[in-house]
Amino acid sequence: MNVSDFTWREPVTIDVAETIATAARRLADHGVGALVVVDGDRPVGIVTDRDLVVRVLARGASADGRVDGVMSMGVVALDADDDVEELYAVFGRHAVRRVPVVDHDTVVGMISLDDAVVATSSQMAALSGVLSTQIAFPHARDEAEPPAVVNE
Repeated sequence: MNVSDFTWREPVTIDVAETIATAARRLADHGVGALVVVDGDRPVGIVTDRDLVVRVLARGASADGRVDGVMSMGVVALDADDDVEELYAVFGRHAVRRVPVVDHDTVVGMISLDDAVVATSSQMAALSGVLSTQIAFPHARDEAEPPAVVNE
């Protein structure tokens, strides 16, 4: 399974030169908790609702400042063709909750840890349904032959 199989939402991006106020409005308008900060099409950072609280509101910073001043840098992104196991590894190694998905250097999606858990648990539920059915109703060929009668 590829990372693209977990990417069902359009990415919400913001240009590196936009303001913090614009970022806050975009988060609210799209109902998301993070924006991928881009320079052209290339991801250069992520700004989250928590970043706005901790780095802007708590410090009394101006909402007119640029978003690149409060974004988290060092974006860990995955290619759409990467295996989903790499996604799990990124969540574990980097302690991030969201991972942008790129096709070459263009952002094509964003996967949250919540998205991955929901998708994985849905797959596990489907598999457990199959298993339950097989246990409750075994196939005829799976049943043992009747015991042979031994005449003494």
